[in-house]
Amino acid sequence: MVDFNKRLGAKQIQKPVDPIALYETLDRASDKGPLRPAQTAILKAWHEQRRNEKDIILKLHTGQGKTLIGLLMLQSKLNELAEPAIYLCPNNFLIDQTCHQAKQFGIRYCTVVDGALPDEFLNGKALLITSVQKMFNGRTKFQLGQQSMPVSYILMDDAHACIDAIRDAFSIRIEGESPAYQRLLQLFTQALTDQGAGTFADLKLGNPDCLLPIPYWDWQEKHAEVIKILSDTVNTESEKKTNKANIWFVWPLLKDMIHQCQCVVSGHALEIAPYLPPLDVFGSFCKAKHRVFMSATVTNDAFLVKGLRLSVETITNPLTYKEERWSGEKMVLIPSLIHDSLDRSTVVNDFGRVRTGRDHGVVVLSPSFRMTTDWEKCGAQVAKKDSIGLRIEQLRQSQFDHPVVIVNRYDGIDLPDSMCRVLVFDSMPYSESLIDRYEEDCRATSEITAIRSARTIEQGLGRSVRGEKDYCAIILIGSELVKFVRNQASRKHLSSQTRVQVEIGLEIADMAEQEIKKGGTALEALHNLVNQCLSRDDGWKEFYVQQMNTVKAEPTQTEVLNVFSMELEAGLLFERGEVTQAVAVIQNLINKHIKEHGDRYWYLQEIARLTFSSSKIESNRLQVSAHRGNRYLMKPRTGVEFTQLQVINQKRVEAISGWIKAQSNHEQLTLAIDDMLTRLELGVKAERFEQAFKELGIALGFASERPDKEWKEGPDNLWCVRAGHYLVVECKSEVDLNRAEINKDESGQMNNACAWFEKYYKGATATKILIVPTNRLSHAAGFVQEVGIMRDKHLRDLRRSVKSFFAEFKTADLSNLSEAKIQDLLEAHRLTEDALLSIYAEKVRQ
Repeated sequence: MVDFNKRLGAKQIQKPVDPIALYETLDRASDKGPLRPAQTAILKAWHEQRRNEKDIILKLHTGQGKTLIGLLMLQSKLNELAEPAIYLCPNNFLIDQTCHQAKQFGIRYCTVVDGALPDEFLNGKALLITSVQKMFNGRTKFQLGQQSMPVSYILMDDAHACIDAIRDAFSIRIEGESPAYQRLLQLFTQALTDQGAGTFADLKLGNPDCLLPIPYWDWQEKHAEVIKILSDTVNTESEKKTNKANIWFVWPLLKDMIHQCQCVVSGHALEIAPYLPPLDVFGSFCKAKHRVFMSATVTNDAFLVKGLRLSVETITNPLTYKEERWSGEKMVLIPSLIHDSLDRSTVVNDFGRVRTGRDHGVVVLSPSFRMTTDWEKCGAQVAKKDSIGLRIEQLRQSQFDHPVVIVNRYDGIDLPDSMCRVLVFDSMPYSESLIDRYEEDCRATSEITAIRSARTIEQGLGRSVRGEKDYCAIILIGSELVKFVRNQASRKHLSSQTRVQVEIGLEIADMAEQEIKKGGTALEALHNLVNQCLSRDDGWKEFYVQQMNTVKAEPTQTEVLNVFSMELEAGLLFERGEVTQAVAVIQNLINKHIKEHGDRYWYLQEIARLTFSSSKIESNRLQVSAHRGNRYLMKPRTGVEFTQLQVINQKRVEAISGWIKAQSNHEQLTLAIDDMLTRLELGVKAERFEQAFKELGIALGFASERPDKEWKEGPDNLWCVRAGHYLVVECKSEVDLNRAEINKDESGQMNNACAWFEKYYKGATATKILIVPTNRLSHAAGFVQEVGIMRDKHLRDLRRSVKSFFAEFKTADLSNLSEAKIQDLLEAHRLTEDALLSIYAEKVRQ
């Protein structure tokens, strides 16, 4: 072999460190031209000003070449010191994509084969491209703690998706079929019953949407028994083979800190996770010299504070391209605002159909597999865990006849160009995590919950438009999702770019509504809009650009950053045994940053938890105060003083008038009613249904509560209809709609609700209602008191009456409502107290 180095004389071959100069030396593919202006600007700023900082967030619009920037940064570091460098991806899709780009641009890389870390990586000869899961698991090849393998340079692509993967690394999820689930359920039966007797009864029947937390005091007192159960599970060969309790990878991380974990149980599974994941056990990550975290411009990075333990200073000083404002084209369409007939079922039945010869992909994002049934009936293909790769590849191969439905976790999935020209965002997304869902239930009106929801919505909206010139029609359906984007209070948590795109969608809806009045059907109007986007209508393109040019860069909001930073500080103090200092930090957080009423008590519960190890009496006292202020929180062991639901002091019509005025305008009134009534349908999740029924009682001028949720015992819903008379309601919204009989368990729960009412409301009377699809009792079932049955037809009648009643106020002056007029309308629409207690239910049949 010819040694060309000899021809160079004594001159040493210098590997370029400047990433821009480095790019020019790469043996890249012939179609790969010069760097883009954004890439050049960011690489220059990084190299000249920030390459020696430990942590940097890189924010850039999708399609601007973040992957190449990251590869060049790592290669620059490799050229500088030849120490291990790693490119972490949240999933295999991004690994393949990153490897493909590295190959195209001539960057030397390696991957993990058969679980072994390549020598090229260890010796600093090539960068390693792998998944975040390879580094963050309890049996990682990178080792744990003091034995952690040194890694000098880390780049984390799609950092927010990586956070979710890291959280999974610390979470034990045990499915209901596992013996470990049954043993833990038995261990905490009394504790769970105390937190909601009716909910626990539904949970035991296997309802996946019933959630109960195991109280921190019971968990800490029985953590030794928990460790025994989990240890047995890890070491039982049958459990490993059936994979019903997938804790093998997690156990090394949590086995010595089970007492610092929380647990939430559903009817299908339970989840165990630490309050603060001990990231420092992964020395390869925590001790790296230089770390870069890539994030989309539209994403709120506040979650990186606790998720990756980044400083507020790092997050408020990202590496960005100052010249860019927005990228890509999204035509956001909200069919229900265009016309009432364009409800969810109409959109599903139309866009879910198979169309032979279609030249573009139609992709649906769904929050749960249960909500995909109607899409499948129309011909759409649901991407399950074992088929998601196949479905994405079919789209990549231009197989577009069948719409593709992707469920829940869609972050990190790229659907550029013709792979997805129509994206249907079906209903409000929610977390897969049971612990997150419990927190959302307790903090439904919290700014933090709204910010989390906004982040998930942004992730979904970003799946289809992956480049500056990419475009897509995005259709939003589902009342809660529509309510979120329509409501200015929640919409403000979206990025400025997404917010303007939604506002364009609201404007389009108004324009389309006017066009429908001139002739044509609502569905035709919707399709015409989609076609204008897909056919590249010049008027639409110019209108979009004109509107999007109003987007302005916004400074990072520091309020939520400070909240997360103080939560992290308190957690670290508590880990070190500095309980008093940790409590002081949370109290300071409440005083300085928490305005929302229910949220203040969420953090008071945190103080109670932190205090439990040093004073059980003081902890219980604090928990009593927390529960008194927010009754969705954990019910303390002792000290709860039950208070009866009393009739509202003001007249009912005054209460209705006040509720209407609180909606601020006619649009908000319509939005609130539509959202409420959409959740009051059989088939809707119990939590959403029961909350909607509570909201309906308040809207109709009654005192209304959810005893089983708030007092942890009693019926699902309770209204005080008039002085001394109540409406006691048990809801069975999730049962089979075609079932023939009311079973023994359901009648038993109704009887328990009646007994609870008799105990706490002596001398009062009540009308008892069971909301269920059938009015026929099974032979084994029976009621101890008279119970009316509200079937689907009665529920439809009630929704229709409520909708028509509130529609009467569309043109009224909301600030000057006549009490006499409201009373007349209540009678006209069959919503008087007597009507509500008599005509929306029927007698049970034996």
